[in-house]
Amino acid sequence: MSTIALRSGRLKVGVKRPNRLKKAARPEGSPLANGVSFVGGLFKGLACLALLLGLLGALGFGLLYGYRYVTTHPYFALKDIQVTGNSRLNYGEVLALADIALGQNALDVNVSEVERILAQNPWVAKASVRRELPGRLSIHLEERQPAFWIQKNGQILYADASGQVIAPVEPGQFHSLPLLEVDQEAFAGETLAAIVGMMQSRDLPFGLGQIAWVHMTSSGDAEFQLDTEGFNLRFPMRDWRAELARISAVWQDLRRRGELSGVVSIAAVEGMVCVQKKTPLRPS
Repeated sequence: MSTIALRSGRLKVGVKRPNRLKKAARPEGSPLANGVSFVGGLFKGLACLALLLGLLGALGFGLLYGYRYVTTHPYFALKDIQVTGNSRLNYGEVLALADIALGQNALDVNVSEVERILAQNPWVAKASVRRELPGRLSIHLEERQPAFWIQKNGQILYADASGQVIAPVEPGQFHSLPLLEVDQEAFAGETLAAIVGMMQSRDLPFGLGQIAWVHMTSSGDAEFQLDTEGFNLRFPMRDWRAELARISAVWQDLRRRGELSGVVSIAAVEGMVCVQKKTPLRPS
């Protein structure tokens, strides 16, 4: 290939020669270039990581400082603590169990932990706690209601309608209830609770307050001693609804005829109701 160059006003025709003094280009991807690039990228990554860790540390410190600030600020101090649903436990006992008091920071109260602690009390069936900022706390309790006394190991205990033990009977919290005697541990507690519910709702001609004791026999029968009427009832638990319906009908008939006061016992046996009356005294 020929070139034409104009130099110092003279036209020169010749062949273009390569520049031998020009350094040859370093081939791309050489080990030295790759090493420099790797070290540079490593330092860049470490710098970004250090910056990120610094930002996270500053953010964490700020959050911690903010949490300590709001959990100690008097604006969130508890000014009102309401307790509802309690009858066995008084207001002071509930607050002592929950370990909370007026003036305590509302944000510093662990609601779930307070509910768990209150539910551990034998008288508490369920506890719910609600926080209302800035300074109010509401506690609602569902207490277990005693329906019977139970005697175990020489100790008198309160029991609920299903026969489950609640707590020992204490002098300061004495409440007279029917005595429950159970011959077998695996008795129908849910059925007993249903019968108690019927008595409390007045679906039966007698109430829980008229009963002196309840005996759950090993043969599967239930025996109720009525203190006010002076006689006892006995029926099998197997078909207790039908048996109680028959006893209720006979009860109402005896009352209508004025013969209820002369009854010793009423028992439901195999679909029939047997009534035992007092033997009249013969004149001597």
